[in-house]
Amino acid sequence: MTGLAIAIVGLAALNLLFAGLVLVLRVLHGRRASRRKRRNEHWQPLLIGLLSDDSDPAALAEQVDPAEQRDVIEIAWNIARRLRGPDRERIRAFAVPLLDVVAADLASGRAETRARALQIVSCLGDTDGEATISTFLDDSSPLVSLVAARALCQPQREQWFGEVLLRLDRYSSWSVALLSSMLAGVGVAAAARMRTYLADGRNPVGGRVAVARALELLRDPEASDVAAAQIPGSDPNLIAACLRLLSVVGRAEHAAVVRPLIADERFFVRSAAIMTLGRIGNRQDARLIFETTDDDSPWVAIRSAQALANLHASDELALLAARGGLLRDAAIETLYGGAA
Repeated sequence: MTGLAIAIVGLAALNLLFAGLVLVLRVLHGRRASRRKRRNEHWQPLLIGLLSDDSDPAALAEQVDPAEQRDVIEIAWNIARRLRGPDRERIRAFAVPLLDVVAADLASGRAETRARALQIVSCLGDTDGEATISTFLDDSSPLVSLVAARALCQPQREQWFGEVLLRLDRYSSWSVALLSSMLAGVGVAAAARMRTYLADGRNPVGGRVAVARALELLRDPEASDVAAAQIPGSDPNLIAACLRLLSVVGRAEHAAVVRPLIADERFFVRSAAIMTLGRIGNRQDARLIFETTDDDSPWVAIRSAQALANLHASDELALLAARGGLLRDAAIETLYGGAA
């Protein structure tokens, strides 16, 4: 019984200890939150005021107490990342003298800490920091590397774009939509390099798919011939991406390479081919597309109705409208509601 009693007393003491630790942590967290709130209420109006007055940002930075420097940098970052042009430059001029407190986090052993510090430095740092950002493209963490890539994929940092392209394979686990949006963020100045990357079969397929989607977002007309050349014998995901690119920048002569794919065994390739043919095909293609409206895939059938509308094939759409079910609804929508 004595041993049992000692065990019970020991467990009770541990519970009290843990309860005390929880209470202490809660108090500390509350104080920290209160401190941040006070600093935010003080510094946010001052920083927003920089956007509309002629005051000296560097002089305002001198008023920051070293004890509050990290919190003030966070406040400045939350404001600056929503701004562009001269407004961001005003906040950046304020923040540059204070960034040393964040720079130390770039050497942290935690990937999340490095990534956050890199986001802040890339937003608030000056142009001299771009070389530092580029070194994180080879960080051991794919997350940190992607943050660096996003930071460098800006119109004013186009000179680093080639370095990002060389490492696209590192980001294969991330969504194509995320990567293509990142690449397109550089703007048309990077289009020539993306066309070269897309045309090179030695590059990873995932990277070429992302590049094709980026060129689609940029609506780069010079990418049409490159996209058409990648279709025969390519990876199905790359074929679909190039078809979508052709749907926005393709020309009538590219329809020849698209037509065979409306009978492809993969439904997403058929769907993309039909959509593209509806954009760059001719009236004679309407009969070919009409034959795909009884496809096993409802998505393909709906794309067929939309393509017929784009080709102004009203006779074929009227035949679809006479059918029942989903095809009838799709035909009526495209006839009277407009094609998507």
